Parts: sequence; C-alpha cells; structure tokens
Amino acid sequence: MLEMTETANPKSLWLRIINFGLVIFLMMFAPAFLGLASASSVLWEQILWASVMVVVYIAIGIYAYRLLKATAITPIFQPNSSPKRKSFWWLVGMWLLMLAIELTIANLRVNLTGETTTANEEAINQLTSNLNVTMIAMIIYAVILAPVVEELVFRGLVLNYFLRRNWWWGNIILSGVIFAFPHMGLIPTTLSDGLSYLMYASMGMVLAYVYKKTGAIQNNIAIHMLNNGVTMIPLLLLAINKMQH
Repeated sequence: MLEMTETANPKSLWLRIINFGLVIFLMMFAPAFLGLASASSVLWEQILWASVMVVVYIAIGIYAYRLLKATAITPIFQPNSSPKRKSFWWLVGMWLLMLAIELTIANLRVNLTGETTTANEEAINQLTSNLNVTMIAMIIYAVILAPVVEELVFRGLVLNYFLRRNWWWGNIILSGVIFAFPHMGLIPTTLSDGLSYLMYASMGMVLAYVYKKTGAIQNNIAIHMLNNGVTMIPLLLLAINKMQH
C-alpha cells in the first residue's frame, strides 16, 4: 500500500467525494462513444467516435492518477515485495480464484433464473458482434484501458484516497461493492441482478485483496488485463467466424 500524507488532499471529505463521483460518472459515460461508433455505418465516423472514447478514458486515468499522487508520499506503482517467481504464481492463483468465483456465481444465476448473461455482458456482445472498428476499440478498452483506469480508481483511490486507516477487510468489501456498480449501471432489484452484482463485487474484492497484500497496483492491472483478455477471446473468434461466413 501507499504511504500517504498525514492530511488528505483535498482536506474536505465532500470535495474528495465530488472528485471521486466525477471520475465514476465519466467512466460510465465514456463507453457511450463506442455505442455511437457502432451505430454509424460511415468508417470515418466510427474511427472518430472510437478515438474520442480512447482519449476520454486516458484523460480519466490521468485525472485519477493525479488525485492519488496528490495525497501519496511514495510512488503510485510500488515494486513487488516478494520474489518474482513466487509473486507470479501467487498472482496466477488469485486470478484462478477470481475466475472460479465468477463461474460459480454465473452458473448459480443460470440455474436459479435462466439468464446466461449480465446487462454489461450483453452490451459487450452487441459491440463485438462484428469484426470492425468498434470491436477493435472495444478490445483496446476492455484489455488495456479499463484495467489500468479501474484499478487506479477502485483500488488506488478507494483504498488510499478515502479509507486510509480503516478496517482491513472493510476496505476490501467497500472496494468490491463500489466496483460492481458501474459494471451494472443500475441498482439490483431482481435475483438475477443481485447475483450479477455479487459476481462483480466478488471480483473487485479479490483485486482489492491482491492490492492490500502486495501493495503493487500493477499486479491488479495484470490480473485485470488477463481476466478481460480471456473474456474477449471467444467474442473475437465468433466475430472472425461470422466474417468468414
């Protein structure tokens, strides 16, 4: 974890909440540009909207990084404290744990409700139904941009910007709960939504645990990238197969 200044920056909790709320709002809004790219049949418009999304998301990441840096004494990207080989296999194990939790809850949701995908997954499926500019942008977003920015926000800011000296497990739980909300885009009101929310929250908690144990946010980014990359592979293969037929 980061070594923080004695006094939070800004000092006002409300200002920090406003800053954090702005980041969350922009994170939820930015993917809408992919929707505009997908809705257009003109190539240059697709490239334009996809480029806007990339630029906006990078700007969000820079803003979140600056918020975190303003209240941290040590560098944001800390070196691993454990040997590289041990650290690598431990991180692989944590990713497999996260994957097992995802699959278990997803299977439970199917058995109890009959629904096979979350609203977030359905939106991704629509954007990646064809191999085009939108899908390429979606892959960049899901595999590169989102892991970096989301870890800076939901682990970096939540665990350092707000909860500086609070209950160890409480920080992990809150990080997961907040992480789930933008992925759902709604308050769960049905069993299916509740299980989907639990799935995303559990993923966030595992990532928060990794950050708390290692203190190196790049570990979280690597696991997040791996998880999203594995998720995108079947979608990419389906799009290629569709293009060939």
